[in-house]
Amino acid sequence: MIIYPMLNRSVLLVIPKQPFYDWSNALFPDMEPTLLSDVDEYNSYLLEDELFIDNPKKELKKYWKKIFVNELYGQCLDENTFPNLSWKLFVEWFDFHRSSVVSDLVKDPLFAFDYDE
Repeated sequence: MIIYPMLNRSVLLVIPKQPFYDWSNALFPDMEPTLLSDVDEYNSYLLEDELFIDNPKKELKKYWKKIFVNELYGQCLDENTFPNLSWKLFVEWFDFHRSSVVSDLVKDPLFAFDYDE
């Protein structure tokens, strides 16, 4: 039996809802609008191990704004178009699911690209 290495991280899968795409569609009215049913790929975020989502607002307090901004940047780089960020808007625009077990099934070493360097 093969036991794969586990990473010392949890994963948060962030799934945009239609209001997020409505905001994006309004920014680019000349483009084909994005509908929720058209999307089948989502962003995942690695968080510290043992982060449980029993109280999402408390436990995601230091992350939700970073995640929100990252998701907005995925649609438009002009921060002047961004809505006022709030926890209420975050949960209106996104669903999220977590996994506390992250197993590495690939033998290649992990590689992290740091945009700050």
